[in-house]
Amino acid sequence: MKQYCFYIFLLLIFTACGGAKETTDYSFLYEDEDSLGITIDSLEIEENSVTEIIYNNHIYQSQIHTVLLHPFGFELGEPILDLQKTDSLLLSFDELDSDYKNYYYTLIHCNADWTPSELLESEYLEGFTEEPIYTYESSFNTIQSYIHYESIIPGENMKPTLSGNYLLIVFEEGERENPVLSKRMMIVDEKVRIEAEVKRATNLVQRNYQHEIDFVIQHPNHPINNPFNNIHVIIEQNSRWDNSIHGIQAIFVKTDELIYDLEYGNLFDGGNEYRYFDTKSTRYFSEFVKNIEFINDTTIVTLRTDNKRSFQRYSNLWQDINGKKLIATQEGRNPSTEADYHLVKFSLPYEHEITHGDLYIHGQISDYNFPESHRLKYNKEEKKYEVSIYLKQGFYNYEYVLKKKNGNTLTSFIEGTHFETRNDYRIFIYHRKTGSFYDQLIGIKKVSSKGLF
Repeated sequence: MKQYCFYIFLLLIFTACGGAKETTDYSFLYEDEDSLGITIDSLEIEENSVTEIIYNNHIYQSQIHTVLLHPFGFELGEPILDLQKTDSLLLSFDELDSDYKNYYYTLIHCNADWTPSELLESEYLEGFTEEPIYTYESSFNTIQSYIHYESIIPGENMKPTLSGNYLLIVFEEGERENPVLSKRMMIVDEKVRIEAEVKRATNLVQRNYQHEIDFVIQHPNHPINNPFNNIHVIIEQNSRWDNSIHGIQAIFVKTDELIYDLEYGNLFDGGNEYRYFDTKSTRYFSEFVKNIEFINDTTIVTLRTDNKRSFQRYSNLWQDINGKKLIATQEGRNPSTEADYHLVKFSLPYEHEITHGDLYIHGQISDYNFPESHRLKYNKEEKKYEVSIYLKQGFYNYEYVLKKKNGNTLTSFIEGTHFETRNDYRIFIYHRKTGSFYDQLIGIKKVSSKGLF
């Protein structure tokens, strides 16, 4: 009995002092665990882990796939709501599991630079601060089992009341500190009018390679007292945030107008038309699909070998959808639950391994981000880059993007760049009034480079 009490005393001391490790092994306290009538496993203490929220499109758990957030009824649209209208977004995702989970979502208000704002939840959310995801359905007649979840944003019991950037996070009930996914969305409260155009770069050196975005902000009914400090402009290309332009200033300030007619600072590489592939059916080989085979309960789709286009002439042999994807299947009626998952293999010949950065498959296929699952690895024997990505059936656009060691990204390294390329651009106007603690989103303008030639 004395020996038993001594062991318990030691356990209490080490429990109080050893909280820094995730799992603590107490087996060194005794040679025979059965002598105390307890097991080593029962003495393991795990800390409550908290996942760091990434204020970007991100998947935190590997079983989550095909996260979509778009206007209800329009899968190719952007996750943007109008504060003064009753429009809505549709959130959907798959979990590669057969057990349903109680998922919730919430919204975090962010500044123009996607850092969290100083607002309290009660200042930008009306009603509850969390909303359950009620709609779910198991996959039907698929090799890969999954549960498909959907939710209308905003829900009946939680409505955002302010404009700006928002990060939507999804988490299991009671586990808000451990999200399973996050998605960027925006709510605009139109206060200004934006006139914009895309043209070839004014700079003669870049005239054949870059696009210049010029625009004017008209604000007759919305006072802007200090435009150089209170107005924040962001321009993005084809829904990408990694190469977005921000921080530019107006060159002319009039009573009700801000004029952004610059020669530098508002230039984008035109890039190239997106590559694409189609996996809606496994019964035939669509264009750019080389082979389809079934190995170890997995459908493997091998795409035709790609080629480097950096020094090729511009060609628009196909119509792309500017980096988007469409989930679809020809062997079923409801792609949400009847589209299957395939392991899609990409390959790009290259004479040597790139040392100043990494190549990624990029576009909505990667959620406009650079996850490890989309990074290509170099095959020295065959002298080519390769990657296999687990994807739901559908039609996909993609491109090869080089992410440099310093974090900058470059598309033209593999894809080339041309002024003729057809791109979509969006201009976001944020206004932080003097004395305010958040950035209002007061205007959005979409403009295209189609028709430049």
